Amino acid sequence: MKRIQVINKLIDAIRYYNETGKHRQVSFRYDPETRTDFNFKNWKHDRDADSVRNILPEEIIMSGEGNFYVVGFDNRYNLKQFTSQKDQHYRSYRLDRIQE
Repeated sequence: MKRIQVINKLIDAIRYYNETGKHRQVSFRYDPETRTDFNFKNWKHDRDADSVRNILPEEIIMSGEGNFYVVGFDNRYNLKQFTSQKDQHYRSYRLDRIQE
């Protein structure tokens, strides 16, 4: 999926959230700038950009450095049995790091 299509889906989901107060999930691939310090095997880091991120977006903000971020809840625990056990994390992703 092209980056612009993902951004359009994010904007539509944010608009929907602002109008209804309900979230819509958006999924995309993401290449993080930095990796965790934990000593994973190399293949884990090499494939990090292949993992799908799920977010319940609430807004797009600009940082002091001029980078745009989508902000919302990380939806790893999107199954009801997990959401009752684990709080969802508030997360942000840089729009220019979303994979095409």
